[in-house]
Amino acid sequence: MKTFLDDSSLERCAKLHPSFIEELNEDTRKKILDRMIFSTYEKGESLFQEGEKADCLYIIRQGNVKLATYDGEGKEQIVSIFSPGDTIWVAVFLKEKKESVYPYNGICLDDAVVGKMLREDFESLIQDTHSALEIIALLSKKLSDANERNLILSVSDPKAKIARLFLYRLNHITGDVVKLKLEDIAAHVSLRPETVSRKLGELMNEGIIEKVGQSSFRILDFERLVDISQN
Repeated sequence: MKTFLDDSSLERCAKLHPSFIEELNEDTRKKILDRMIFSTYEKGESLFQEGEKADCLYIIRQGNVKLATYDGEGKEQIVSIFSPGDTIWVAVFLKEKKESVYPYNGICLDDAVVGKMLREDFESLIQDTHSALEIIALLSKKLSDANERNLILSVSDPKAKIARLFLYRLNHITGDVVKLKLEDIAAHVSLRPETVSRKLGELMNEGIIEKVGQSSFRILDFERLVDISQN
């Protein structure tokens, strides 16, 4: 990790992928940015690890970050994947905040630029009524997003799960190319890699998606993907 101080680059990232900060009024936005430290992380580097004290919130400016944990057999389970513009609110939502720890790992899927703010700084900021109302409205969007992720796992059909994951990711990016490795898809939807590989093959043979590079897929037929997701 290296501290990232190039303001012009940060501004470009913010314009390309606005976070909740850009939706706030100028005064509140400045207060948050004054308390936030932006750093660069390499692919595979951790923002935080399971069991560490949960005391910060993170804003993704560039790159993708996965939240993951491991079951008793050492199998990775992906809780969520965050893209540029997303905020990791874990430390804010935990109930017992003074003694709370991260329940999973935050790992960069590629080189990333991430802003970090102490939870206590954030909480002191929202003591202001106007700021609190603004942020509460934005947090409600976050809870809606969490419900959307839960819906991915609510279906039993493997192909429908994968279709829902693609649609979810499409809703959080610009363009029609979803960047996900096979093992990340498998962990995210709780399926075996061979099952995911087979279902991806079916989607490609049906002309619904196509492989782009080593770890990305282009959506070719959005309507049919939606139909499959509803099975």
